[in-house]
Amino acid sequence: MLYGVRGTRFGDGSSTLNVSRARANFARRLSTFGLVWQAVTAPPSLTLEELGWTPALESHAAAHSKTFMPARVASVYSARVEVWLADTSAPRMVALRGRALRDAPEGGVAVGDWALVGPAGLGSSEVVVECVLPRRTAFVRQAAGERSEPQAIAANIDRVLIVTSVDGDFSTRRLDRYLVAIASSGAEPVIVITKADLSTEFGEDLEKASKLARVILTSARTGLGLEELRSEIPRGTTAALVGSSGVGKSALVNVLLGRSAQHEGAVREYDNRGRHTTTKRSLFALPDGGLLVDTPGMRELKPWQGVGAGDNDVDGAFADVAALAIACKYTDCRHGAEPGCAIRAAVQSALIDPERVASWEKLERERQERMARQSVFALVQEQRLARSGAAALRKKFTAKRGRS
Repeated sequence: MLYGVRGTRFGDGSSTLNVSRARANFARRLSTFGLVWQAVTAPPSLTLEELGWTPALESHAAAHSKTFMPARVASVYSARVEVWLADTSAPRMVALRGRALRDAPEGGVAVGDWALVGPAGLGSSEVVVECVLPRRTAFVRQAAGERSEPQAIAANIDRVLIVTSVDGDFSTRRLDRYLVAIASSGAEPVIVITKADLSTEFGEDLEKASKLARVILTSARTGLGLEELRSEIPRGTTAALVGSSGVGKSALVNVLLGRSAQHEGAVREYDNRGRHTTTKRSLFALPDGGLLVDTPGMRELKPWQGVGAGDNDVDGAFADVAALAIACKYTDCRHGAEPGCAIRAAVQSALIDPERVASWEKLERERQERMARQSVFALVQEQRLARSGAAALRKKFTAKRGRS
């Protein structure tokens, strides 16, 4: 398969010249840290185990027809998805059965989900997704806008790589928000700071980030930190890249793949804000055997406490503050003027950053509001599924009477 630059036609001479220049530039970047441009290549065939198949998934699949085949979702397009099948070198586009959409896990079908596919019809060579298997982990947020419903970003992931950069994007408040969302996902968070070649004054940011989670400092241009980043995605594991637009997620994907798979866009010079160059979530197979989910930049992130996530995802991301809150004299302490407040005492003694406490309080208020909305959403979903099940039952009985 010949890999080109997204959005470029190969029909005219000028387009071909642009593609050649783009390849040459990218090849020079790769050569700076010992990688070679693969001009004509195809990803190797992947086994189910390399795609992340586990004995737990095997047991779930055993409850369904033996004619169904496991597949891993690589991209989602409404009622159609691209899936990786065993021993194939590229994803395949297939349709979703109505029941697969209806019975999909929380937040809908997501990149990284495991599904079972079967023949579209008797004697058909086409396959369709029959069902989506239960997830091991899932990164879920509240859908953008004012809708109080979940949106699954990536499923069955081992690590979430929170990408931020040294050129104006860094914000501990934003990192806190991502960490709260990850706390209920079941995955491990890692903070990836990019574009280290653009500045030498990031020591303070690095120190702040290292107090929140493990940190990897990187540069796609010089190769700094890339080997450490690769070690976070060994064979058989899956990681997801999340972060704002323009922080360098696409550049990391391209360097880790050794080819230009994602379009890279420049940031605006006057405010260092990025542009949306990635428009869909995609699952890539890395040369070293790991799997990587690339996601579009998020303009907003409202954490969604997933099913089975525990009582409080905010406390999971703020374990230090939550531990102090338990030590307060009163269980209903508001951490203001109440006597015996352990959090206020820690702030006054400079044992904890007051900004971190303020971030915890804000996210805790949002959590309480979110739980009320989620209760309403759960009730609506329950009623919708009941109506859908009743309609399916009526259709089945009608068809049965028609045959008799």
